Amino acid sequence: MLTDDVLARAAHLYYVLGLTQKQVADRLGVPRIKAHRLLALARERGIVRIHIDAPTSTKLQLESALAEKFGLSLVSVTPSDTTEELPLSQIIGQYAAPVVSPLIHSDMTLAVSWGITLKALANSIAPATHVKLGITPLIGSLSRRSSVNLFEAVTVLSQRLGGECYYLPSPIFCDTQEAADIFRSQPVIQDVLEMARGATLGLLSVGGENFSSLRRAGNLKEQELSSIRAAGAVGNYCGHFVDETGKVVDHEINNRVVGISPEETLNIPSRILIGGGKAKLKIMAGMLKNGWFTGLITDEGTAKELTVQ
Repeated sequence: MLTDDVLARAAHLYYVLGLTQKQVADRLGVPRIKAHRLLALARERGIVRIHIDAPTSTKLQLESALAEKFGLSLVSVTPSDTTEELPLSQIIGQYAAPVVSPLIHSDMTLAVSWGITLKALANSIAPATHVKLGITPLIGSLSRRSSVNLFEAVTVLSQRLGGECYYLPSPIFCDTQEAADIFRSQPVIQDVLEMARGATLGLLSVGGENFSSLRRAGNLKEQELSSIRAAGAVGNYCGHFVDETGKVVDHEINNRVVGISPEETLNIPSRILIGGGKAKLKIMAGMLKNGWFTGLITDEGTAKELTVQ
Protein backbone atom coordinates (compact mmCIF):
# COMPACT_ATOMS: atom_id res chain seq x y z
CA MET A 1 0.00 0.00 0.00
CA LEU A 2 1.39 3.39 -1.01
CA THR A 3 1.12 5.22 2.29
CA ASP A 4 2.72 8.59 2.93
CA ASP A 5 5.21 6.79 5.22
CA VAL A 6 6.46 4.70 2.30
CA LEU A 7 6.68 7.74 0.05
CA ALA A 8 8.46 9.77 2.73
CA ARG A 9 11.03 7.03 3.26
CA ALA A 10 11.69 6.75 -0.47
CA ALA A 11 12.08 10.53 -0.69
CA HIS A 12 14.48 10.56 2.29
CA LEU A 13 16.67 7.87 0.77
CA TYR A 14 16.84 9.60 -2.59
CA TYR A 15 16.84 13.34 -1.82
CA VAL A 16 18.52 13.43 1.59
CA LEU A 17 20.87 10.44 1.57
CA GLY A 18 21.62 10.81 -2.13
CA LEU A 19 21.09 7.15 -3.01
CA THR A 20 20.48 6.16 -6.62
CA GLN A 21 17.06 4.92 -7.65
CA LYS A 22 18.47 1.38 -7.79
CA GLN A 23 19.79 1.72 -4.24
CA VAL A 24 16.42 3.08 -3.08
CA ALA A 25 14.72 0.10 -4.72
CA ASP A 26 17.10 -2.31 -2.95
CA ARG A 27 16.51 -0.66 0.45
CA LEU A 28 12.74 -0.81 -0.01
CA GLY A 29 12.75 -4.28 -1.55
CA VAL A 30 10.91 -3.19 -4.68
CA PRO A 31 11.73 -3.16 -8.42
CA ARG A 32 13.59 -0.08 -9.70
CA ILE A 33 10.59 1.06 -11.75
CA LYS A 34 8.51 0.96 -8.53
CA ALA A 35 11.06 3.17 -6.78
CA HIS A 36 10.86 5.64 -9.65
CA ARG A 37 7.09 5.73 -9.31
CA LEU A 38 7.28 6.22 -5.52
CA LEU A 39 9.51 9.27 -5.99
CA ALA A 40 7.15 10.69 -8.61
CA LEU A 41 4.18 10.20 -6.28
CA ALA A 42 6.06 11.90 -3.46
CA ARG A 43 6.35 14.98 -5.63
CA GLU A 44 2.74 14.81 -6.82
CA ARG A 45 1.40 14.57 -3.25
CA GLY A 46 3.55 17.45 -2.03
CA ILE A 47 5.65 15.26 0.29
CA VAL A 48 8.63 16.54 -1.67
CA ARG A 49 8.57 20.18 -2.72
CA ILE A 50 11.45 21.32 -4.87
CA HIS A 51 12.06 25.05 -5.05
CA ILE A 52 14.63 26.27 -7.56
CA ASP A 53 15.65 29.86 -6.91
CA ALA A 54 17.42 30.81 -10.11
CA PRO A 55 16.40 34.23 -11.48
CA THR A 56 18.08 33.80 -14.87
CA SER A 57 18.35 36.72 -17.28
CA THR A 58 15.92 35.03 -19.71
CA LYS A 59 13.34 34.50 -16.98
CA LEU A 60 13.65 38.07 -15.71
CA GLN A 61 13.42 39.54 -19.22
CA LEU A 62 10.32 37.54 -20.05
CA GLU A 63 8.63 38.45 -16.77
CA SER A 64 9.38 42.14 -17.29
CA ALA A 65 8.18 42.05 -20.91
CA LEU A 66 4.91 40.30 -20.02
CA ALA A 67 4.24 42.64 -17.09
CA GLU A 68 4.67 45.68 -19.32
CA LYS A 69 2.79 44.27 -22.31
CA PHE A 70 -0.31 43.19 -20.39
CA GLY A 71 -0.21 45.56 -17.40
CA LEU A 72 0.33 42.77 -14.87
CA SER A 73 1.36 43.26 -11.25
CA LEU A 74 2.70 39.71 -10.85
CA VAL A 75 4.45 37.53 -13.43
CA SER A 76 6.39 34.33 -12.87
CA VAL A 77 7.92 32.20 -15.62
CA THR A 78 8.59 28.50 -15.03
CA PRO A 79 10.70 25.99 -17.00
CA SER A 80 9.06 24.27 -19.98
CA ASP A 81 10.92 20.94 -19.76
CA THR A 82 8.63 17.99 -19.10
CA THR A 83 8.50 14.20 -18.92
CA GLU A 84 5.71 11.72 -19.62
CA GLU A 85 5.01 11.50 -15.87
CA LEU A 86 5.22 15.25 -15.29
CA PRO A 87 3.43 17.10 -18.12
CA LEU A 88 3.58 20.86 -18.52
CA SER A 89 0.39 21.49 -16.57
CA GLN A 90 1.84 19.82 -13.48
CA ILE A 91 5.21 21.56 -13.87
CA ILE A 92 3.53 24.98 -13.94
CA GLY A 93 1.35 24.07 -10.97
CA GLN A 94 4.29 22.94 -8.87
CA TYR A 95 6.30 26.10 -9.61
CA ALA A 96 3.23 28.27 -8.99
CA ALA A 97 2.76 27.04 -5.42
CA PRO A 98 5.56 29.06 -3.73
CA VAL A 99 4.60 32.12 -5.80
CA VAL A 100 0.97 32.25 -4.67
CA SER A 101 1.53 31.00 -1.13
CA PRO A 102 2.50 34.46 0.27
CA LEU A 103 -0.70 35.92 -1.23
CA ILE A 104 -2.92 33.67 0.90
CA HIS A 105 -3.66 34.69 4.49
CA SER A 106 -6.26 34.54 7.23
CA ASP A 107 -9.61 36.33 6.99
CA MET A 108 -9.90 36.12 3.22
CA THR A 109 -11.84 34.23 0.57
CA LEU A 110 -9.91 32.39 -2.12
CA ALA A 111 -11.72 31.52 -5.37
CA VAL A 112 -10.28 28.61 -7.35
CA SER A 113 -10.78 27.23 -10.85
CA TRP A 114 -10.39 23.52 -11.57
CA GLY A 115 -7.98 21.45 -13.63
CA ILE A 116 -4.69 19.58 -13.55
CA THR A 117 -2.55 22.69 -13.11
CA LEU A 118 -4.38 23.95 -10.03
CA LYS A 119 -4.57 20.43 -8.61
CA ALA A 120 -0.75 20.25 -8.90
CA LEU A 121 -0.48 23.65 -7.22
CA ALA A 122 -2.69 22.47 -4.36
CA ASN A 123 -0.62 19.32 -3.87
CA SER A 124 2.63 21.32 -3.86
CA ILE A 125 1.73 24.28 -1.64
CA ALA A 126 3.41 24.44 1.76
CA PRO A 127 1.12 23.57 4.68
CA ALA A 128 -0.10 26.49 6.78
CA THR A 129 -2.81 27.33 9.28
CA HIS A 130 -4.95 30.28 8.24
CA VAL A 131 -7.85 31.42 10.41
CA LYS A 132 -11.17 32.15 8.71
CA LEU A 133 -9.86 31.31 5.25
CA GLY A 134 -12.70 30.40 2.90
CA ILE A 135 -11.95 28.48 -0.29
CA THR A 136 -14.63 28.33 -2.94
CA PRO A 137 -14.90 27.05 -6.51
CA LEU A 138 -15.98 29.26 -9.39
CA ILE A 139 -18.04 26.67 -11.25
CA GLY A 140 -20.03 23.51 -10.55
CA SER A 141 -18.15 20.53 -9.23
CA LEU A 142 -20.00 17.39 -10.27
CA SER A 143 -18.73 15.09 -13.00
CA ARG A 144 -20.23 11.91 -14.42
CA ARG A 145 -16.81 10.23 -14.30
CA SER A 146 -15.14 9.20 -11.04
CA SER A 147 -11.71 9.52 -12.67
CA VAL A 148 -12.12 13.29 -12.79
CA ASN A 149 -12.41 14.64 -9.26
CA LEU A 150 -13.28 18.27 -9.76
CA PHE A 151 -13.47 18.80 -6.00
CA GLU A 152 -9.82 18.06 -5.59
CA ALA A 153 -8.14 21.46 -5.94
CA VAL A 154 -10.36 23.22 -3.40
CA THR A 155 -10.38 20.21 -1.08
CA VAL A 156 -6.61 19.78 -1.03
CA LEU A 157 -6.03 23.52 -0.62
CA SER A 158 -8.37 23.64 2.36
CA GLN A 159 -6.64 20.65 3.96
CA ARG A 160 -3.15 22.07 3.46
CA LEU A 161 -3.98 25.66 4.41
CA GLY A 162 -6.40 25.09 7.27
CA GLY A 163 -9.25 26.75 5.41
CA GLU A 164 -12.95 26.02 5.15
CA CYS A 165 -13.86 24.45 1.83
CA TYR A 166 -17.14 25.19 0.09
CA TYR A 167 -18.62 23.32 -2.89
CA LEU A 168 -21.05 23.99 -5.68
CA PRO A 169 -23.09 20.76 -5.68
CA SER A 170 -24.06 20.98 -9.33
CA PRO A 171 -22.71 20.05 -12.76
CA ILE A 172 -20.71 22.62 -14.71
CA PHE A 173 -23.15 22.36 -17.61
CA CYS A 174 -26.83 21.51 -17.41
CA ASP A 175 -28.81 20.00 -20.29
CA THR A 176 -30.93 23.14 -20.65
CA GLN A 177 -30.90 26.75 -19.51
CA GLU A 178 -34.04 26.04 -17.50
CA ALA A 179 -32.24 23.32 -15.55
CA ALA A 180 -29.29 25.64 -14.93
CA ASP A 181 -31.70 28.32 -13.68
CA ILE A 182 -33.13 25.84 -11.18
CA PHE A 183 -29.67 25.04 -9.81
CA ARG A 184 -28.75 28.73 -9.66
CA SER A 185 -31.97 29.49 -7.74
CA GLN A 186 -31.07 27.17 -4.87
CA PRO A 187 -29.95 28.99 -1.68
CA VAL A 188 -26.92 26.72 -1.18
CA ILE A 189 -25.72 27.52 -4.71
CA GLN A 190 -26.43 31.23 -4.34
CA ASP A 191 -24.50 31.43 -1.07
CA VAL A 192 -21.36 29.84 -2.54
CA LEU A 193 -21.56 31.94 -5.71
CA GLU A 194 -21.85 35.09 -3.60
CA MET A 195 -18.73 34.06 -1.69
CA ALA A 196 -16.86 33.55 -4.96
CA ARG A 197 -17.92 37.00 -6.19
CA GLY A 198 -16.52 38.55 -3.03
CA ALA A 199 -13.18 36.74 -3.10
CA THR A 200 -9.95 38.65 -2.53
CA LEU A 201 -7.78 36.35 -4.64
CA GLY A 202 -8.61 34.17 -7.63
CA LEU A 203 -6.39 31.29 -8.77
CA LEU A 204 -7.61 30.94 -12.32
CA SER A 205 -7.15 28.68 -15.31
CA VAL A 206 -8.36 28.46 -18.88
CA GLY A 207 -9.17 25.48 -21.07
CA GLY A 208 -7.47 25.24 -24.45
CA GLU A 209 -8.81 24.84 -27.96
CA ASN A 210 -8.72 21.03 -27.79
CA PHE A 211 -11.19 21.08 -24.84
CA SER A 212 -9.26 18.17 -23.31
CA SER A 213 -10.39 18.66 -19.70
CA LEU A 214 -14.05 18.90 -20.69
CA ARG A 215 -13.67 15.74 -22.77
CA ARG A 216 -12.13 13.88 -19.82
CA ALA A 217 -14.85 15.07 -17.50
CA GLY A 218 -17.57 13.99 -19.93
CA ASN A 219 -19.34 17.33 -19.55
CA LEU A 220 -20.31 17.90 -23.19
CA LYS A 221 -20.94 15.77 -26.25
CA GLU A 222 -18.63 15.89 -29.25
CA GLN A 223 -21.28 17.51 -31.46
CA GLU A 224 -21.71 20.25 -28.85
CA LEU A 225 -17.98 20.90 -28.81
CA SER A 226 -17.96 21.03 -32.62
CA SER A 227 -20.80 23.53 -32.53
CA ILE A 228 -19.07 25.78 -30.01
CA ARG A 229 -15.85 25.64 -32.03
CA ALA A 230 -17.77 26.66 -35.16
CA ALA A 231 -19.03 29.70 -33.22
CA GLY A 232 -15.41 30.84 -32.85
CA ALA A 233 -14.43 29.43 -29.45
CA VAL A 234 -10.72 28.81 -28.85
CA GLY A 235 -11.06 27.78 -25.21
CA ASN A 236 -13.10 28.22 -22.07
CA TYR A 237 -12.90 30.31 -18.91
CA CYS A 238 -15.11 29.63 -15.88
CA GLY A 239 -16.97 27.15 -18.08
CA HIS A 240 -17.81 29.85 -20.64
CA PHE A 241 -16.44 29.60 -24.17
CA VAL A 242 -14.26 32.44 -25.38
CA ASP A 243 -12.98 33.52 -28.81
CA GLU A 244 -9.45 34.61 -29.72
CA THR A 245 -10.26 38.26 -28.97
CA GLY A 246 -10.95 37.36 -25.35
CA LYS A 247 -14.73 37.73 -25.60
CA VAL A 248 -17.38 35.21 -24.59
CA VAL A 249 -18.96 33.77 -27.75
CA ASP A 250 -22.68 33.95 -28.43
CA HIS A 251 -23.77 30.33 -27.92
CA GLU A 252 -26.57 28.74 -25.92
CA ILE A 253 -24.18 26.42 -24.08
CA ASN A 254 -22.84 29.42 -22.18
CA ASN A 255 -26.33 29.90 -20.74
CA ARG A 256 -26.21 26.40 -19.26
CA VAL A 257 -23.20 26.99 -16.99
CA VAL A 258 -23.61 26.87 -13.22
CA GLY A 259 -21.01 29.21 -11.76
CA ILE A 260 -20.01 32.84 -11.76
CA SER A 261 -19.71 34.52 -15.14
CA PRO A 262 -16.37 35.66 -16.57
CA GLU A 263 -17.48 39.28 -16.14
CA GLU A 264 -18.09 38.68 -12.43
CA THR A 265 -14.50 37.55 -11.91
CA LEU A 266 -13.42 41.11 -12.69
CA ASN A 267 -14.72 42.04 -9.21
CA ILE A 268 -11.95 39.90 -7.67
CA PRO A 269 -9.08 42.34 -6.97
CA SER A 270 -6.23 39.89 -7.61
CA ARG A 271 -6.76 37.46 -10.50
CA ILE A 272 -3.82 35.16 -11.22
CA LEU A 273 -3.92 33.15 -14.46
CA ILE A 274 -1.96 29.92 -14.07
CA GLY A 275 -1.32 27.77 -17.13
CA GLY A 276 0.42 27.38 -20.45
CA GLY A 277 0.92 25.29 -23.56
CA LYS A 278 0.22 25.63 -27.28
CA ALA A 279 -3.45 24.66 -26.98
CA LYS A 280 -4.04 27.56 -24.55
CA LEU A 281 -2.01 30.22 -26.35
CA LYS A 282 -4.89 31.81 -28.28
CA ILE A 283 -7.26 32.15 -25.36
CA MET A 284 -4.50 33.31 -23.01
CA ALA A 285 -3.31 35.99 -25.44
CA GLY A 286 -6.82 37.24 -26.14
CA MET A 287 -7.84 37.45 -22.50
CA LEU A 288 -4.57 38.99 -21.33
CA LYS A 289 -4.85 41.71 -23.98
CA ASN A 290 -8.31 42.57 -22.67
CA GLY A 291 -7.25 42.88 -19.03
CA TRP A 292 -8.99 39.83 -17.58
CA PHE A 293 -6.09 39.07 -15.23
CA THR A 294 -3.78 40.96 -12.88
CA GLY A 295 -1.11 38.26 -12.71
CA LEU A 296 0.30 35.41 -14.76
CA ILE A 297 2.25 32.24 -14.02
CA THR A 298 3.24 30.38 -17.17
CA ASP A 299 6.11 28.43 -18.69
CA GLU A 300 9.02 29.85 -20.67
CA GLY A 301 7.81 28.56 -24.05
CA THR A 302 4.35 30.06 -23.65
CA ALA A 303 5.83 33.27 -22.25
CA LYS A 304 7.99 33.74 -25.35
CA GLU A 305 4.97 33.22 -27.62
CA LEU A 306 2.87 35.66 -25.60
CA THR A 307 5.44 38.44 -25.93
CA VAL A 308 4.99 38.44 -29.72
CA GLN A 309 1.21 38.01 -29.86
